[in-house]
Amino acid sequence: MNIGNSKDKLLDSKPRVCFFIQTAFGTAFTYLTSGVFLSGLAILMGAGDVLVSYLSVIVNICGVLILIFASFLERFQSRKRLTIVLTVLSRAATLFIVAIPAFVPGRFRLMVFIPAVIAAFTLQAQTTVALNQWMMGFMDESKSGRYISLRQTLTLIVTVALSVAGGRWMDVMQGKYKGFVILFTAAGLMSVCEIILLARTPDSQPYCSTHRSRSLRDIGVIPLRNRKFTGFVLYIMTFYLLLNISDSFTMVYMMKYLALPYQTVTTMSMILSLPQILLLGIWGKISDRRGHEFVLKTSVWLFAGETLFLVFAAPNSWFVFIPVAFLISSVANAGFVIAVFNRRYELMPEENRIVYDNFYTAVLGIGFILGPMLGGFIKNMLQTSTFLEEIMPFASIRLLYSISTAGILLLQLVYCHAHKTKEECVLCEAFSTTQRG
Repeated sequence: MNIGNSKDKLLDSKPRVCFFIQTAFGTAFTYLTSGVFLSGLAILMGAGDVLVSYLSVIVNICGVLILIFASFLERFQSRKRLTIVLTVLSRAATLFIVAIPAFVPGRFRLMVFIPAVIAAFTLQAQTTVALNQWMMGFMDESKSGRYISLRQTLTLIVTVALSVAGGRWMDVMQGKYKGFVILFTAAGLMSVCEIILLARTPDSQPYCSTHRSRSLRDIGVIPLRNRKFTGFVLYIMTFYLLLNISDSFTMVYMMKYLALPYQTVTTMSMILSLPQILLLGIWGKISDRRGHEFVLKTSVWLFAGETLFLVFAAPNSWFVFIPVAFLISSVANAGFVIAVFNRRYELMPEENRIVYDNFYTAVLGIGFILGPMLGGFIKNMLQTSTFLEEIMPFASIRLLYSISTAGILLLQLVYCHAHKTKEECVLCEAFSTTQRG
């Protein structure tokens, strides 16, 4: 992949270079303070299965709350200033989480932990929106697929490195509280570097909205008037809902039910991450040539393969089926992260972009909330059946993956049929116009 300074290459301006490097620091902070480590900290404080399952998608869940800030944030002309302020607030709020076990009595820890996590990751969700808006001011549409794939490649390199180091560190520390304190401290240093870099990044053109939204109703109505964008958002939201009926319990399944050590869990994560370092560049080129919608549909089909293989991940066979499932997910995710980002901004108009972006994030958050909620409800019902547990170990979780598989396949069939029907209608209309002409 070309990353030099010629006009045909990707890092051909100071802002693009800065946003590329920022990805490394931002990813390091996020990885060290969320995912398996945040789940481990929650388990240490006595969190239950459902709460831990939500933590794996907490940023997306908290995205629902940022909808109410859209009107206020549309008034900020400087995307740079807005992003830096939100970055400082979100990082400080996240680092507070690790202090809870040290300063809050045991029985009150989860009572403080839950609102602290919600506040921190709501700010993180809004920070991501503001950063994307700032970055989009410097994007070249003809290279957007490859540029996003390049940023994602760096994200994965950092993730893999921290997976190895962080997993080994927590095993050495035997999952004790001190280990989490060290990880969050390292994350704090990453956030300082990130903020310094953002301060040195040029600002985009001042933003002035001619139709500033004043009410929550306006914030919802404006994107809903754009039928194509709304259809895209509903498609992605439904996909996330169906996927997270089961996928949100994967971390719980590996850590609690299969009782895999941290290093094994992080190694499994590397199977998900490592292939994407090569796959992202391939998907980026395909996305620029064939279109972001094509890559998006293709990758969603592949996610059904991931959930299908996880159905067969029993205590005596997980070492075969989990790696295969994660490998399929790696191929799917590499295409999905590129396509869903670019397709979203492809359909989004220039005006009221924060309103559109917050609407998108909020609606997706609903899918991330309902997915684990529905999965938890089904899981609790299945746990009452002793028959299922006798014929299939951990059936209450493993059967959730079959439900996700069926749901995603059905969604794709409906989406492809609707898309085909729409294309036929456009062709018929064009033919009729030609005949009248």
